[in-house]
Amino acid sequence: MTSVNSALQHMTKLQSQTAAVQDRIATGLKVGSSSDNGTVWARAQVMRADNDSRRSALNSIDLGTGVVETALAAAEGISDLMVEMHGKLVAATDTTLDEQSWRSLMTDFIVLGNQATRLAENASFNDSNLLESGGDDLSVLIGKDPGNTLAIAAEDLTDGGGIFDAGLAASLPQADASIIVTQPTTADVTAFESSMTDVTSAVSRLGVGLKSLEIQKELLVKQMDVTSAGIGNLVDADLGRESAKLQALQVREQLGMQALEVANRSPRVILSFFQ
Repeated sequence: MTSVNSALQHMTKLQSQTAAVQDRIATGLKVGSSSDNGTVWARAQVMRADNDSRRSALNSIDLGTGVVETALAAAEGISDLMVEMHGKLVAATDTTLDEQSWRSLMTDFIVLGNQATRLAENASFNDSNLLESGGDDLSVLIGKDPGNTLAIAAEDLTDGGGIFDAGLAASLPQADASIIVTQPTTADVTAFESSMTDVTSAVSRLGVGLKSLEIQKELLVKQMDVTSAGIGNLVDADLGRESAKLQALQVREQLGMQALEVANRSPRVILSFFQ
């Protein structure tokens, strides 16, 4: 009976090992729960939580990118309009022009300025506008930690907001050129050129902000990929090796069945004497 019990214990152990290998093959995991390896499972959970936080940061970056891209496109449009406005303003300073002529040029100047101001007012994405008057700075989550943020400053490009300044008696938009009392001078041109420089600087700052978001996104995606690979190294099963183990265990089970059959023969022989 001792040999029989030994064979049964061996078979039970083999079946348990086979079941474990089959589970690893079915799930693809060598550490599927804390009972498999508590330390490794806990570490993998922390890494999974880190990547979940990074996914939230990616969403924040994508939304922030939309806000900045929209603002940048509008700011570049304003800069282009200011180039046209500058041409109209310079032409209007020509003292050989009669009043009707320079006023016609300044009417065009105001029409272009109105378009620039409306660009700033309509540069909204996801209810965020970096160019409107009173616009809030943008704070973008760029990492797994809540305090890891990137700030992108608002740039007020409405007329008279401190960056874009048409230099007129009243802020744009205006219905007509009635606010212009006297013919513009070279001093007006110089002041407008200063505003053009300020707008160009604002465009540059927005461009730097957008590039920073792109770089942070690339870094975040790389961190997620590396972390995912690390989790895989910790918990993923080697399916090739596990398949080889399963085949070996199945062979051992067959041999175990044969051993159990042999072990059962002796008791049957003894019992046959009493028949």
